[in-house]
Amino acid sequence: MAKILGIGNVVLDIILSVPHTPNEDEELRASKRAVQVGGNVANSLYVLNQLGHEAAICATIGGDQEAKQLLSGLKQHQIETQHLQRFIQGRTPTSYITLEAQYGHRTIVHYRDLPELNFEHFAKIEIEDYDWLHFEARNIENLKGMLNIAKTFLTHQPISIEVEKARPGIESLLPQTNLIIFSHHYAKEKGFTDGHALLETMKPQLPHATLICTWGTQGVWYCAPNSEIQHQPAHIITHPVDTLGAGDTFNAGLIDALLKKHSLPEAIKQASDLAARKCQQSGLDNLLTPLEEEHPLANIKQLSSAKTLVVPHNDFRGGIILIKYEEEVKAYENNCPHQDVPLNEAYKVDVNPFDKTMKCSVHDAYFQVEDGYCIDGPCMGDELAPIPIRVDKDGNIFLA
Repeated sequence: MAKILGIGNVVLDIILSVPHTPNEDEELRASKRAVQVGGNVANSLYVLNQLGHEAAICATIGGDQEAKQLLSGLKQHQIETQHLQRFIQGRTPTSYITLEAQYGHRTIVHYRDLPELNFEHFAKIEIEDYDWLHFEARNIENLKGMLNIAKTFLTHQPISIEVEKARPGIESLLPQTNLIIFSHHYAKEKGFTDGHALLETMKPQLPHATLICTWGTQGVWYCAPNSEIQHQPAHIITHPVDTLGAGDTFNAGLIDALLKKHSLPEAIKQASDLAARKCQQSGLDNLLTPLEEEHPLANIKQLSSAKTLVVPHNDFRGGIILIKYEEEVKAYENNCPHQDVPLNEAYKVDVNPFDKTMKCSVHDAYFQVEDGYCIDGPCMGDELAPIPIRVDKDGNIFLA
């Protein structure tokens, strides 16, 4: 077990699961809402904790109600919080995230009204007690002094930094670090079309550092000091579930493997595999648990636009309603919003293929097949809860 200090940002993530990425002026109904601890460094530390290390975070936190949620979440993740800098003024940083079901892509809107971590607070920490320091490349004005202290007082401990965005002045600080992880967002902002081109430019400027550039489905480019640039292809995932935090998981897997004295190619491979494993589940919990074998709900050949198929599922009391709509498959929770009973409680769900409606068997509420909206009956204006699904090339229908 190693002691790792992460310096960066901690935010409250509010995640809405939606059937697809919202279009302009579109109104969507989310199938699920989750509130959890987020932020690059906080996510990486949580994964490192699962990998058996002792993690501590150095960041700022507010004095509002959301800050209490963050503290509770960090403690649940077993991340030490004694190095948090608290501010009474300002609000807890918050990320509003839409997570779409088909490919697991996410859109993030970030709000911040809280001071950044200051140099004086960091300078009081006994950084020599830690085996690894990992920085998020933000807060440039204060980061310069922090890196100077780390470089001066640490004897053998690695100093890594994640460069996610092209912030003014960040390049001048990178020589103070041993391991630099560039994102493809940074590379693109700098005008590069792949990681090889970025590292080729950065190598002469940073001859003593290990350089890495992650590029999603294009894989990872990397090089150690005095070594050639190498490439690790991406782990192919047919149906990603949730890509939020995949980069943070990669960073944690990389640090873990290097602490265990694996070679750089081995560490990159292990980190890539762990990030791919993360993309196949929602959230960051239980990343070391093998994935359960996935079973389809049904096959598209069993469906028609003239009748529903209700399939049982442990997560939904009344099961799931499946029905074809034009060339799509629609899935809804089998629960009428009128009195919270299954639509087929009294008898089967009647479908009018001409009006394209479904009728609840209990009190005759009519729902549009297209969007689950109730157009007539006791709960007019309410909606059935949509359930994100995906259909593979063989027509098998799975929960997304």
